[in-house]
Amino acid sequence: MGERLIIYWDVLWLINFVMDVILLAVCGTVLRLPIHPFRLAGAAAIGAALPLGFLWISAGPFMAWVVKTALGWLMVRAAFPLKGWRQTFQAWLIFYLGAWLAGGIIYSLAPPGEPTGVAPFWILLLLAGAMTAFILSLWRQARQQSAWQVELTVSLPGGVVRIPALVDSGNRLVDPLSRSPVIVVEEESVIPLLPEGWREGAAGTDSGLSPRYIPFVSVGKNDGMLLGIRPLAVEARRDDGRIIACSGAIIGLTRQRLDPAGRYRALVPAAWDW
Repeated sequence: MGERLIIYWDVLWLINFVMDVILLAVCGTVLRLPIHPFRLAGAAAIGAALPLGFLWISAGPFMAWVVKTALGWLMVRAAFPLKGWRQTFQAWLIFYLGAWLAGGIIYSLAPPGEPTGVAPFWILLLLAGAMTAFILSLWRQARQQSAWQVELTVSLPGGVVRIPALVDSGNRLVDPLSRSPVIVVEEESVIPLLPEGWREGAAGTDSGLSPRYIPFVSVGKNDGMLLGIRPLAVEARRDDGRIIACSGAIIGLTRQRLDPAGRYRALVPAAWDW
């Protein structure tokens, strides 16, 4: 008689839960999404529990693939405040890329059939998660400069200006009054199209631009202020020719150089469907 395979469902759930937490955290870190621990843990708990049904219900390879694909989509939607199907697909893709990468790392360090103690197993799991986050972060950084650069067209009462910009998903700055997303632009890019009073940063000048001050926090600066204006219209043109209307955007003016190399002069938040 062959030996019976005993699977402890609670141990399997715990392993899946920890791995899902790591992968979702990696996904959020790589895409610079806001991470809420309880929300992330809830999504990981769902992802760890539902596959346990395969212990009692037999399913073919195709059905198992469909269920896992849908489950990954559900998990990223539950874990992060995603906007639109494009951002959801991106998060889903990074989540599964991380899963495949972490699985390959674990397989290379501890091939199946070789004994592994409890402590080494959990260390290996955490190590695979850290290595996966590092590799995907490097990949994201390499892609960001090209894939996320756009040409920003800003319409102001004084004319239209085109500015090279970078879509920065880490820019979550909003106007505290209207809750509108803020595009940070180097002041020199738009200053020729603004009234004279704006050269001194005067927010009292009324030119239909609804001037306001926008508080922000950055490294080494906890009480910063940006001078903000509401443009007539803002559009972003991607490399593939697709044009995104940045409706409701506020322009935040900064006197700092955003990129020392001059590759971009504005930071656009990922608030619209990219």
